[in-house]
Amino acid sequence: MTGGLLDFFTLEASEYVEQLDGLISRATATAPDAESFTRTVRALRGAATMAKVGGIAELAAGLERLGKQVRVGALPWDAGTRAVAIAAVDDAKILIHNVRNWSASDDARAQERIVELDRIAPKAAVASSAGAGNAFLASAAAAAAAALLEYAENPGPPEQFSHAMDKVRALRGVAALTDLPPLGEVVDAVDAAAKPIELGHEQATAERRRLFRTAARVLLEGGDAVRLGGKPSVDSAAVREFSLASAALSGGNDGDDVVPIASLLMDGDSVVPSANPPTTAAQRFRLEVVSQAEHLRRLVHDGRVATDVATRDRVSRELRNAVRALARAARSFGSLEIANLFLAAERTAAALDPRTLDVLDSAALLLSASDAAPETIRPQFVILSESLTTAAAPLRISTPVATPVGSAAQAPSGAALSALLSSGLAGLSSLGDTPFAAPLVGDEDDVVPIEDLIFRGREALDRAIQIGDALRQSGAVPDHDTLTELYDLLQLAAAE
Repeated sequence: MTGGLLDFFTLEASEYVEQLDGLISRATATAPDAESFTRTVRALRGAATMAKVGGIAELAAGLERLGKQVRVGALPWDAGTRAVAIAAVDDAKILIHNVRNWSASDDARAQERIVELDRIAPKAAVASSAGAGNAFLASAAAAAAAALLEYAENPGPPEQFSHAMDKVRALRGVAALTDLPPLGEVVDAVDAAAKPIELGHEQATAERRRLFRTAARVLLEGGDAVRLGGKPSVDSAAVREFSLASAALSGGNDGDDVVPIASLLMDGDSVVPSANPPTTAAQRFRLEVVSQAEHLRRLVHDGRVATDVATRDRVSRELRNAVRALARAARSFGSLEIANLFLAAERTAAALDPRTLDVLDSAALLLSASDAAPETIRPQFVILSESLTTAAAPLRISTPVATPVGSAAQAPSGAALSALLSSGLAGLSSLGDTPFAAPLVGDEDDVVPIEDLIFRGREALDRAIQIGDALRQSGAVPDHDTLTELYDLLQLAAAE
């Protein structure tokens, strides 16, 4: 794992264990808030799993199991349970601090906590408490569905809506919703749609009422399935209607556009830069894109494993928004090669195309793990962009490299491509030894007048029009080199 990812994991995981510490410290007489505890410990487990820190991931899974058994009544929250939870969180802090220099003693520390969690909250106990937990979930889902449906059909005062949302949000505290798709997606979508109403920014529009109505039907249907010991349907008519309602409500939500400040100035005006800016452009770029890139990697993972309709629809929308956001951020820093890749990937990313997901994962890894300036990672993005536009063919590099004929190597793909790209420019240096294509051999006596290589007249004008069309399609602000080329082409066109 690269240093950048380790840094990100350490920061992220440290925040999660501090939150868990606070929840457990305040929970003296009663159990910690079930929703907050479950959400935070799952986030810790997910971060550790992505970072491939198995000891911390397994410890977090044990804490999650402890919280689940406390929630369904299979395990009391007493002094002994609280002491085990505190010890697990305290050791998790130490393990996260040591993640860069993980040793055998860290393995032993993690294993000790895992065994203790297994003893007090055994895995077998989850199955024994499933009956009571299922009945409770079914009852809570029915109550949430009834409150949502009543509001959707007859919107009333804020107190009525608050009551309905309390019922919906209570579902997070009574079941592992992510293990029962599409119920988790329904709760998240309703919660997101409710916030503008609760904040007074919007009313209960027809689109939102449609979402609440279809969500209520999915919750009721899912609760009935759980009560009978089964799993909620992931492709029923109710789920499909909910997916359509959710897509209609969130369509076109692209976020705020970001443009270079120079593009807002009048002709002839300029920005006077600070003599001692606190950060460089490269540092500001990384501050802007690192968290977005990590978020994109999580969405790529979700897209690869998503199976039910509701989850795929949700991931599709979030992937499209994440890709657009990264394109805007890169464009605002003048990194057109980076922006163009994300713009080119938008459509197929929304379709959860496996090839596009692989490319986006490699691109996000470059942005989140590289310590280099944007200019130095642009060549890798050019390679990734070519791989997107070459259908299903393996990635090729067309630039010839001087080497004996017959020594060309097959282009990497999949894991090999990710490894090459994640190594940065050092990985690309191997192309000098094993190029992807044989060199182009020319005749030494074949001398071409330089005038034959320069655009003139109509050809220069056509080339300028081509560049202008490309800029309009990408929406990018032209950089200095592009403008210089345009001016030169216009002069050459006028010379004829």
